[in-house]
Amino acid sequence: MNNFLKVLFLLLSVNTTALHAVSFTADAVQIRGENISHAKMYWLDGNVRFEYTEDGVPMAQIFDNKNDKVIWLDNENKFYLEKDMPDSEKVVAGSGAYKKGNKTIDPCKQFADAECVFLKRTKMNGRDADKWLITLNNNGNDFHIFQWIDVQYKNILRQENSDGSGLSVEIKDNQNVNARKVRKLTLIAFSATGNQKKAIQWYDNELNIVVKQEYQSDIVDELRNIKIGKVGKKLFSIPGDYALFDTALDAAIETSTDQSPLQEQIVYKDQVLDAQAANE
Repeated sequence: MNNFLKVLFLLLSVNTTALHAVSFTADAVQIRGENISHAKMYWLDGNVRFEYTEDGVPMAQIFDNKNDKVIWLDNENKFYLEKDMPDSEKVVAGSGAYKKGNKTIDPCKQFADAECVFLKRTKMNGRDADKWLITLNNNGNDFHIFQWIDVQYKNILRQENSDGSGLSVEIKDNQNVNARKVRKLTLIAFSATGNQKKAIQWYDNELNIVVKQEYQSDIVDELRNIKIGKVGKKLFSIPGDYALFDTALDAAIETSTDQSPLQEQIVYKDQVLDAQAANE
């Protein structure tokens, strides 16, 4: 479940500047062959909360982008865990990147310690595009990336890396998914040896986020029943009567004379920590 939530959060982390002031809820669904996972999602000002059930226990996971924290809540036993959010999971919001309109955007706002040079406005895959040269530091060596960025939507239309790999994207407008107006992106990733992998993404035109992603025919991530409206700030904080899990366990060790409940708590702690490690 934690990997499922991480995948969905990373999808939401793309193109979020226009979305920063929007709040909404949705049903998050992940399909992996015959395995289907569900979670309720809440979005507010760049922060995301997922509610789900893990082994019969109601849980929540919060991506607190304001404070760069990831929080797990056990809503049955009133425990919580907290860790720093990795840089790769942070939402870039309010930076000026990926705003709608005709303005040229700087792709360096999406890369740490990169150098970017705007080359020209041109055509790519039948659409107006801005071509950029991006230079990254790869263990002391320059790694060059050419990007063609769609003028209208700010999606990448093509990327060519100095190692011969890259990405090509075609955009199809005026599509609908779950009664939402979207654009369909067909992505072809290619390696230096010519191997290719295909994926499809549907971007919500109002929210400017991926609301559905499909790889092959049986790997799907999707947001359904999107409802734009007020979302309470308290959903993204730790309730005052919740105890840090390690503290609660220490108290149980000091007071418990029954080893069975204690062992259950230790096993539970191991499961939570394993899930935390898997999410890193």
